[in-house]
Amino acid sequence: MRAIFDELSDKSRIWIFQSSQTLVGKAEQITQEADAFLQQWAAHGSQLKASCHVAYNHFLIIAIDEDFNMASGCSIDSMTRFVQELAKKHDVELFDRTKLAFNKEGEMVLVEMNKMKTLVAEGFFTSETLFFNNNIQTKAQLNSEWLVKPEESWLNRYFAVAKSV
Repeated sequence: MRAIFDELSDKSRIWIFQSSQTLVGKAEQITQEADAFLQQWAAHGSQLKASCHVAYNHFLIIAIDEDFNMASGCSIDSMTRFVQELAKKHDVELFDRTKLAFNKEGEMVLVEMNKMKTLVAEGFFTSETLFFNNNIQTKAQLNSEWLVKPEESWLNRYFAVAKSV
């Protein structure tokens, strides 16, 4: 069952799929196709109350209100397969976890995870650089913990090392 994203509970579970390339020109079509999938998405024959949207032209976010019905392993697998097919159809990469996204001076910047230590040492990050923490799991976290200073996330280990050197 398709729901309105903003009306889902803050406890709703989310999945964030980050695109390595901009979704400008594709976002509307991707959202429409995802909406169609979510309209019929079910777990063990029970409808799931879900929604999606594209954020910052780089992220497909899917949310499910598990107070309505819980997702099952099979339903999550079907959603993953759908997103893989969607990515292939639109020629975008939505499963590359080696790139980290930052909002640096108002622009989306993707960096290779293995370059973090060097970027910290070179002063790439300022007090204004924000990190898209795609490891969050709920809609409440999306609103409060998704876009954070890197040192306030799991990336803090890179900053702790830089400070001790």
